[in-house]
Amino acid sequence: MNLDELKSAWNKENTSDVSVPESVQRLKKARHPLDKLKRNMKNEWFMQLAAIIALAFIPQIQHIHASLYPFYYATYSVLVIVSAYYLSRFRNFYTHITHYSGDTKDSLTEIYYEFRLNIERYHSFGFLLLPFCLVWLAIYIHSDLLKQGKSLASLSGDTRMQLLGLVIFIILLLVAAILGWTKYYYGKYLKQLKAVIDELKSN
Repeated sequence: MNLDELKSAWNKENTSDVSVPESVQRLKKARHPLDKLKRNMKNEWFMQLAAIIALAFIPQIQHIHASLYPFYYATYSVLVIVSAYYLSRFRNFYTHITHYSGDTKDSLTEIYYEFRLNIERYHSFGFLLLPFCLVWLAIYIHSDLLKQGKSLASLSGDTRMQLLGLVIFIILLLVAAILGWTKYYYGKYLKQLKAVIDELKSN
């Protein structure tokens, strides 16, 4: 049989019987949520960096009393140090997962659990910011009182109770926002990854 006959025989072959393994199809299905997670992480890194830079100008934007600048920037400096550590870990994790192709069940499972761990780090970082927010709230309130020629000691008991209620409300709101944000921004795609992993394990 010459070369032309071989080509003719090859073209006549029925290739419709060739099937892609189901596990490969499921792994391909994981590509979409994985790419979405990577994209969201990249966007979040830049958003957090921009927010930290913007916080440096809050005293000028909100016209905080000049005598309170040292207190604000002292806490801001600590925030920058803490954020730099977290964002560097966040960036390293993003760089690390970009090398994952997700072409095996084990690598996909590893990606999933590393994402879960990173979300817990995100929660810890967010909760760590709560004291800074409360300090800045106190600075803002104190600044407003100074402009009126008053002090915290001059506040009535009812006003102090209202401020305490405001602080508790803000804490609960921030906690809900942190948990809600991670669920909204990452939760959907993590569930999709978990569904693919469960399908692969069932085979």
